[in-house]
Amino acid sequence: MVEIVSDQKLYQVTSTNHYKQAFVPNQRLTIGGEPNPFFRFYDTTLEYPVTDGQTGAPIQINAVDWLHRVRTKTILTSYDILAEKAFEVSQHYMMLARELVMEQIRLEEFGGEPPSRQTCLFLSDTIEQARTWIPLLGGHGAVCELICTGTILRADSRLMVKVSEPLSFTKDKARAYWRGEASTDPRMETLFAGDAVVSAVGL
Repeated sequence: MVEIVSDQKLYQVTSTNHYKQAFVPNQRLTIGGEPNPFFRFYDTTLEYPVTDGQTGAPIQINAVDWLHRVRTKTILTSYDILAEKAFEVSQHYMMLARELVMEQIRLEEFGGEPPSRQTCLFLSDTIEQARTWIPLLGGHGAVCELICTGTILRADSRLMVKVSEPLSFTKDKARAYWRGEASTDPRMETLFAGDAVVSAVGL
């Protein structure tokens, strides 16, 4: 269920990586108008390094092209590396497709009322809940506290598709997600849009 909050304390694991900077104390944020770091990642091209056969120089090629070249034996690699890259590529495009379906359902069936996963800030209600995300985010990062005024939706991340399944199943899960329903083993996340101030870092 969508809620309006005012000066509510919420929490997030913040970290710096190749596509975002960690939050700092007293940082002011306006959330909801621009793509968030999670979705902005899909504005990049998934590429892998190879050695050019003519020049011997290292070059980057599109991941799908890389798989095609392995298939046609113009790139030779080990089974382990092929399996790793094939899984990475499938996850990349599966997650992108999932997010596009999620946004379609949000707009068409929920009037665009819940905060969008593409532009929201993903938060937790408590410090303890936020800490459970650290292992899922690579085992690094600091929990920060934010004072939030705006719109939130508490949703079960376990309703997000993570495997190949019929499109109808994905849409049904999306509807349950946007309704705020919980699975038998929920992992809740709080989607936020509005204004926030980082009040503490390193909790």
